[in-house]
Amino acid sequence: MKSVRVLAHIKELARGYDSTQKTLPTTTGFLRPDRPFSGRLVPLVDGQLDHGLSLTFEEAADRLDVAWIRPFRSTGSRQPTPRTKGSVRGYDYDVRLNRALGFESTRELKFGTLLKANRLVVNIEDQPQTVSFWRPGATKKTGHTIDYRATFATGVRIAFAVKDAGDPELKTVLEDVEYMRAQCGDFADDFCVVTDKEVTPAMIENAEAVAFAIAARNDRDCQHVLTLMQRIEGPVSYFDVVESFDDPHCAWVALRCLIYDGLVEHLDPTRTFDDAPLVSIVAN
Repeated sequence: MKSVRVLAHIKELARGYDSTQKTLPTTTGFLRPDRPFSGRLVPLVDGQLDHGLSLTFEEAADRLDVAWIRPFRSTGSRQPTPRTKGSVRGYDYDVRLNRALGFESTRELKFGTLLKANRLVVNIEDQPQTVSFWRPGATKKTGHTIDYRATFATGVRIAFAVKDAGDPELKTVLEDVEYMRAQCGDFADDFCVVTDKEVTPAMIENAEAVAFAIAARNDRDCQHVLTLMQRIEGPVSYFDVVESFDDPHCAWVALRCLIYDGLVEHLDPTRTFDDAPLVSIVAN
């Protein structure tokens, strides 16, 4: 932890400020999401709950035809087993789908976060049903359970196998993915193997920030930040943007929501927001 703190302090100094010299705050700041951080407020439409609508606290107000719906269970064909020594297993939550996403490794958790933070991904299935395919010379089909199947706004479905670049079974998985790509077009339009070489720590850190912001979204804050960004010509540091508001933490969340919405662009997405903070409004 000490090394992490030292690196964070070095980054602060590079950005031109030193948090150790700041006076301690006399008040506590809180985020103000305008809808449940978990679950969803759903209205009754023609006597049926419309799960496609997600109301804000203000929209729900004192209405009697609104219900809070808890997150749905994972749709995975198999669920994470209880954690064992040396493994990380559990459930994440996608606020957009109001559904739990199971993961069986840290790599799966991080890649799932990357999918959640992509506005073009409209559905995520963790551990969908087993895919069966023929290997050359085999007398029976081989079964493989894909880690994620993502459906994009275009309707394209892509199946992802998430592996460690140093996994001794990686070569076999790459071969199996080629067989599935050729034989299992009814399951997905394409099959991909994803390792830590393709998904960098910077991409994951940015995705985690965006996914958290989506859950803590406040539409009014987003509109205030968007209005400011529309008055700025050219790139600007997101530190300058958020610090121009009375509540920078809420502006921080709003700016990342606007990046998710595609209204604001992070100019160097291959690097973290801290290391490459320049953003700009996206021209219509």
